[in-house]
Amino acid sequence: MSIGTRRNRERRRRTGQIALRVAKWVFMLAVFVGLGFWAYQSGLDLARSEVIVLEQRLDTVSADARAAHARNAQLDGELRQAREGMAALQRRYDRDVPAGEAAALFALAQQRIGAGVPRDRIEQIMRDAGPVHRCEGRATGRRFAVAYGPRVPDNAGIELLDGLVRVVVSAPNQTDDLTRAATVVVTVAGQEPVTLTGLPHRQPVTLGNAELVLNVTSEIRGFATAALTTCG
Repeated sequence: MSIGTRRNRERRRRTGQIALRVAKWVFMLAVFVGLGFWAYQSGLDLARSEVIVLEQRLDTVSADARAAHARNAQLDGELRQAREGMAALQRRYDRDVPAGEAAALFALAQQRIGAGVPRDRIEQIMRDAGPVHRCEGRATGRRFAVAYGPRVPDNAGIELLDGLVRVVVSAPNQTDDLTRAATVVVTVAGQEPVTLTGLPHRQPVTLGNAELVLNVTSEIRGFATAALTTCG
């Protein structure tokens, strides 16, 4: 074999080795490129999936927020209506339910109706009621005996104005000083009795729309005098 032939073979063998090495490197590069592309695609798909999930969650949260806002608006409206209704009830309560002196008058009217006084009688009294004027006309007096002892007789005292006013003066003993020991009970029709101690006494007496003045004195031992002013 000639030298030229051996050289050609050697050159082909080296060329083949080089080509094989280049092919290996190209294959390995292709593998790495393929793995990189696969990893990139996988990451892209994963990121896209996460974006879809986050978008769905965002849509859900947005829908919940809109529902909460609508519910809050509804609750605000209901609260506003409830407050307006409560204010209307309070105004109606203040208008229809008496308070203070009116409540006391209403309670008294209910009490009298419960005691058997006809309602129309109560209404008539209230219609007839007016400003009280004081009667300071000439007083008319009557003398009566003082009741002595621990028990006051039922017929003791004196009645004025056809029984509208009754005055009873009593004392424990006949020797007592009436200026200190006398007990004076003034009873006006339809009113609670008024008990006074000692003599003399000046007591206003209201009958309807008139205010009279009752003077109770004692100028003679054992007797008292009740004088009631008149209305002109």
